[in-house]
Amino acid sequence: MDSTIDYKLIGSRIKKRRNELKLTQEQLANNLNISVYYLSKIENAKATPTLEILSLIAHELQIDLAFLITGTSTLEKSYYIKQLDEICSKATNKQLNLIIKLSRVILDD
Repeated sequence: MDSTIDYKLIGSRIKKRRNELKLTQEQLANNLNISVYYLSKIENAKATPTLEILSLIAHELQIDLAFLITGTSTLEKSYYIKQLDEICSKATNKQLNLIIKLSRVILDD
């Protein structure tokens, strides 16, 4: 059975964020209490980390776990815009009009 989790993308997100924070693999591995070898394998998609390890990495890198795994985050405005776009693409003109009216009422509060 093929995994729906793309560990290659997860590894590249970890590496990118680690570099943004100017952390070496050694520093991050020490902070996580894992070996540099294991971290390197995670970043290069040669290891399959547990959810617990991914959660620790996300916390240490100050990013949302959902973003680390999927590339999207409910903490980002773009997530909501995408959700609204999907909803609106399925709506009739009458429904779109109602969505707009409801949105305006909500925003006026």
